[in-house]
Amino acid sequence: MTLTTENIVLAKCHVGNLKKETNPKTRRYWLDTQENMVIINPDAIKEQLENARKKFEEAKAQKKEILIICESPLYAEEIAALSTKKGVHYMNQKIPSGFLTNFDTLISRIKAMNELKSFIESDSFASLTKKEQLTTKRKLKKIEEVYGGVKNLRKSPDLIIVIDGKSMVKFVDEVSKTRKDSIVLASTNFDRWIPEENLVVTNVYSFSALDFSIKYILNS
Repeated sequence: MTLTTENIVLAKCHVGNLKKETNPKTRRYWLDTQENMVIINPDAIKEQLENARKKFEEAKAQKKEILIICESPLYAEEIAALSTKKGVHYMNQKIPSGFLTNFDTLISRIKAMNELKSFIESDSFASLTKKEQLTTKRKLKKIEEVYGGVKNLRKSPDLIIVIDGKSMVKFVDEVSKTRKDSIVLASTNFDRWIPEENLVVTNVYSFSALDFSIKYILNS
């Protein structure tokens, strides 16, 4: 994908929040306001997306563990498909609290999920009653909805990509607390100070804009 300010605008990545909803911390990325709507500078978006792709590709080349977090229903299915295609971990449901600060708990849940899946594929499962089999399968499905995208995660991720920093501000705080390398996509309502090289201020409320940004970062 060729990255130009023209196709950034065509994808509507430059559309920010209403001015009354924006945060002054993002002001350096504004170009203008039109009808009380903040317009993000396409040149700034271009530079940030280029930096984000470089960070992602370097992590991939070094075989680092990469995790993409997206709770937004708008992009949940797409992020699962893209992550699987690119061979990276993902979570597209509500993220459990203490995900990074209590990582041992996460690993234990992933292990339990994988063990349950192996059990369902075993001869022992066949000996259960139909009701017991149905209950067990439902249990696995429920766990997989949350942890299916990290089933192969064996250690704390090295790079975390967070989609919609405002709605996931508690998780962003957790990333900062654990000093994890990150790429945070957020709109002009984002209210945290994070290193500029870790931030992409773009439209995260439009499918086309988000799809454009993510696919460029992942080189997909």
